[in-house]
Amino acid sequence: MKHVRYCIPFMLVLAFPILRISPGFARWMLGSLSIPGMAILHRLTAFVPFPVAEPLALGLILLALTGLFRAWAIGSPDLLKRAMGVLSASLLAFILFWAPALALPVPEIPVPHAEQLSWLCARLVDQLNASPLAFPGPAETLAQAPTIAGEPARAAKAARLPGWMALARAWGMFIPLTGEALVDPSEPAPLVPFTAVHELMHLTGIADEGAANVAAWERCMVAGGSFADSARLWALRYAMGQLRNADPAAWQSVQNKMNGALLRTFLDCGAEADFTLRRMPLTQGNYAALSGYLAGYDGD
Repeated sequence: MKHVRYCIPFMLVLAFPILRISPGFARWMLGSLSIPGMAILHRLTAFVPFPVAEPLALGLILLALTGLFRAWAIGSPDLLKRAMGVLSASLLAFILFWAPALALPVPEIPVPHAEQLSWLCARLVDQLNASPLAFPGPAETLAQAPTIAGEPARAAKAARLPGWMALARAWGMFIPLTGEALVDPSEPAPLVPFTAVHELMHLTGIADEGAANVAAWERCMVAGGSFADSARLWALRYAMGQLRNADPAAWQSVQNKMNGALLRTFLDCGAEADFTLRRMPLTQGNYAALSGYLAGYDGD
């Protein structure tokens, strides 16, 4: 019986299908436990000037490796048991905080066809051509992002070891276990504002990446300025990647409409990319769903 506690998190994984078929229960759990719990963790870690998640993850990995090594080399399973206990507790916390958000259904956004993508890209290019494309540094942007996201009491942090984000092909990441919204400060400055707001949207209980993009878009459009232009650049990257696959001639026509400043900025940000099949571990949704949303949107 004393080892049952190590099995509890793994048993709770089996509860995920129950959350999937019981959206009412998942919403209750999200609103009553997950969001308040992550908010508490966020307040506790906000006072630390660096991302707590980075040394925490490193410590958990070292603890697990040390436990495995000692159990093999010394023949003592005690440290391994303690390591498994810590890892099990971390998994339990992750399940309690993030599983309800992952389980909630999200309205499906139709994939736009080539004509819609061409119209959307041309519209975004026109708006960005008329912009000064002036973006502050990462520190200033991250300080402004919580207010733009409608969460002025929150914080967005710059990763201190952004190399792990590069390995994961991520520009930002939300960590449920610490409630932290992390951003790679080495990414091009025009991409940082929208990335920061996107990660803060996860703190409100939005797990789906496409839904987080839509929520971040709405916030950035209200804010205007560099945040709106950052959102448009991200949307242009998504839509141009899809358009290039759907209609290369239309893609070239749209790119030819970019003025010099926009083309340089667009290329510096990595130009278009195919985000249609992009997935991150323990996430759901399609980042490029923003294109489908905007293809039928009449606002600015």
